[in-house]
Amino acid sequence: MSKTRTWRRRLLNAALILIFLVVSLAACEVVLRLMNLYVPAPYPPTTTRAEMFQRFDPYGYRLWPSRVTTYFFPNKSGRQLTLASNKYGFRERDFDEHDTRRRVIVLGDSMVFGQGVEEEERFTEILETQESGWRVDNLGMTGFGPDLMLRALEEVGLGMKPDVVVFCMYTDDFRRVQPQTAGIGFPIPRFVLRSGQLATVPYPEPQFWQRLHLGVLLYQVYWKFSSVEYDLNAAILDRFLKHSRDHNFVPALLFLPGTSDNRTSRRHRAWLGDYAGRTGTPFLDLTEPIQGSKEPVFIQGDFHYNPQGHHTVASNLRDFMNRHVLRYK
Repeated sequence: MSKTRTWRRRLLNAALILIFLVVSLAACEVVLRLMNLYVPAPYPPTTTRAEMFQRFDPYGYRLWPSRVTTYFFPNKSGRQLTLASNKYGFRERDFDEHDTRRRVIVLGDSMVFGQGVEEEERFTEILETQESGWRVDNLGMTGFGPDLMLRALEEVGLGMKPDVVVFCMYTDDFRRVQPQTAGIGFPIPRFVLRSGQLATVPYPEPQFWQRLHLGVLLYQVYWKFSSVEYDLNAAILDRFLKHSRDHNFVPALLFLPGTSDNRTSRRHRAWLGDYAGRTGTPFLDLTEPIQGSKEPVFIQGDFHYNPQGHHTVASNLRDFMNRHVLRYK
């Protein structure tokens, strides 16, 4: 067989393989679309909760400041709740009022915010009631990931001169550092790693392939099985610990479990525990007391804690603080 015929055959085989790959990828895209799986995030993102939340770039978004309203949770047939915000847009009292007690700040997402319960039923308020010498301020916000928790601490919390800052991580929070995550629908500023350091970039406009269902699938696989998600979370926590040294507060890490201890939750809480061990940071994993509770601790039909769940968090956090945190201060 001549060299010319050999090269022709090789080119034909390569073309057939390329056609097969293109057709296969197109078929995968069609199947994903028909099944409505891995739907690309809309761009620009838009919120469906504009009556409650306001875009605020320093920490992404906040409640409309200094406003009292009501809402139903988990849906229109659920419980009617009161939502009162301070001037910083958090579901809290005035941060600026004078107080001589030890100051504890709690960072977190909707589990800390108290989605589905009244303000006085949250574990932060229960904790303060149990320990009259502590002032416990809640900087939780629905949809926050660790990046926005850090930004809220830097913008608001550090000025409060806390004695202790508790950084709460729910298992879903780990993925919220991904560039396309939009909180509750706002184009929030994003952290990226550059030469191992955190840098802020605007909310990214998706590339062509990111507008495809298959592109979203491949991107999720990359984030799940590479180290990039953990590297970014570690850099955020590293900066949190640096603030603790620079501003003389005791840091603590808290893992808040969901309704089941699945593989992802086990991997996340193990990683957080390992990180705490490496850095010498006090760490509390609430998986056992929450999921081992004999009383219902979740809102029916939802993954947020009910008032009993918040009591369980408060009692375990109180003991943890007294044993492992406040002895450093």
